[in-house]
Amino acid sequence: MPHPALPNFILFAHARSGSSNLLKALQLHPRLRIAEEPFHHQYDEWNPGEPRYVDLITDIPSLERALAELFARYDGLKVLDYQLPEELYTHLLLKSDLRVIFLRRRNMLRAVVSNFIAKQTGIWKMWDLTGDLASAYANLRPIPLDEVADTLDYGRELREYYLGVMARKPADARLMLEYEALYTDDVAQNREALRGVFAFLGLDMPATPALDYYLDPRASKINNEQTYGYVPNIEAINERFGSSETGWLFE
Repeated sequence: MPHPALPNFILFAHARSGSSNLLKALQLHPRLRIAEEPFHHQYDEWNPGEPRYVDLITDIPSLERALAELFARYDGLKVLDYQLPEELYTHLLLKSDLRVIFLRRRNMLRAVVSNFIAKQTGIWKMWDLTGDLASAYANLRPIPLDEVADTLDYGRELREYYLGVMARKPADARLMLEYEALYTDDVAQNREALRGVFAFLGLDMPATPALDYYLDPRASKINNEQTYGYVPNIEAINERFGSSETGWLFE
């Protein structure tokens, strides 16, 4: 008996929210093909032979042409919130024929600091690391406080805007996820949260132990309270920007 058609979907995420691990976990299902950040300016470098979509998409008609081409080959797309203008992303997220997995991080301050660390080191994911983390982070420079402030403001605006967009999406076509609920210290709990993501796509979760690597922060999480300590001015960042709204670097 043939399998029923899968829904096309968007994994829409804020930066440093665990979207790469979620993508890797979803791709362990044999029926899923997901394009990773096709609207990133380096997509064609990462995938030789693929178009540089970010240069081709200038309005809604060109976005629709790109989507038709991508969904002819993929079931889903992982995209980050800053890669296309809000007008185009709004159109994308509200398309009636697409389901949306919306992933964000409550602790915005940790996301921002992790982003600056990654920019300095070039280590965006655990699998980018060669050698030990202490050596890779040994020469971190102070993060300018004004840049932290600007990035937090920008992230807050994007988060509120897209939460408003998602409120307009039918409930059965959106799945709202938070980093803090998907990547806890309890791998069994994380596995159940991931099971819900597969169910949203009409799939059973594959029975493979490889999933646990992406769900266990001890294995796949690149930054934590210890690694934040390698940033020379981290205490000043935490003192100035830590709050109940943005979160704290140290609990």
